[in-house]
Amino acid sequence: MAVFLSAAFLQQCFAMHRLDLAVRQLKGSGIVVACRQCKIRHTVRLGRRAEEPEAPFGDEVPLFAEPLRACAATHLPAVGVHAVDVVRDALDLSCAQCRATYPFRIIECVTRSGSESQAR
Repeated sequence: MAVFLSAAFLQQCFAMHRLDLAVRQLKGSGIVVACRQCKIRHTVRLGRRAEEPEAPFGDEVPLFAEPLRACAATHLPAVGVHAVDVVRDALDLSCAQCRATYPFRIIECVTRSGSESQAR
């Protein structure tokens, strides 16, 4: 029922039971991650990491690379959270089937717990 605006709750879920974190969907500039263990849903808005090269002016490059979008479309259960670091505002997604890792920067994380996370 509570709503928290911090990635610390996502990092706590990742530290305690990372195998129970499931990426439910990639949408726009974010992801929805659900924790099956504690019944919490994390909605994370992502950006590119600083070390990634910027797109040339005027070129619109999607946040999620084509291989990651293909993974989400064909085998979403294999896509998971690989690493979370709230000090560096970093989140890595990985695909167990393709063995690829995708680095992102956390811009915002909204955590919903209890019955509110189940209703949406």
